[in-house]
Amino acid sequence: MLVSRATGVILLLYSGFHTAIGLWVPQFPWLLTGILLIIGAIALLACQGWSRIVVYATALAAAAVGLIGQVAAAGQVDADIPLAVIIWSLWTSLWLAVAYLGARYLPEPGPDSWELVWPPFARPAGDPADAGR
Repeated sequence: MLVSRATGVILLLYSGFHTAIGLWVPQFPWLLTGILLIIGAIALLACQGWSRIVVYATALAAAAVGLIGQVAAAGQVDADIPLAVIIWSLWTSLWLAVAYLGARYLPEPGPDSWELVWPPFARPAGDPADAGR
């Protein structure tokens, strides 16, 4: 729980940075990325069985929105788009790693949470569903 909550606070700081940039330089992708990261941070801080799904969904959606916004902004000012993608990937990898690390320590979904079925290649080690293989 401590790791999940600590990474939730770090993700909340990242989301605050994105939201501040989105408000300062009125660009919708920065603002939307910040809002999505706030949702993911709240899910990490809640430490519920459904939190893992929410964290992964919001982190991937924020990464997609960030990439679209970065490429659009680079195209508007005639900047080097491949360099913009590299910069985006470096920055995004920081908070994606934080979200992934925090989600790894969340409790497993229980009977009262949403049912989560992992594909065979992504099942955690020691998963009871793998016992028959």
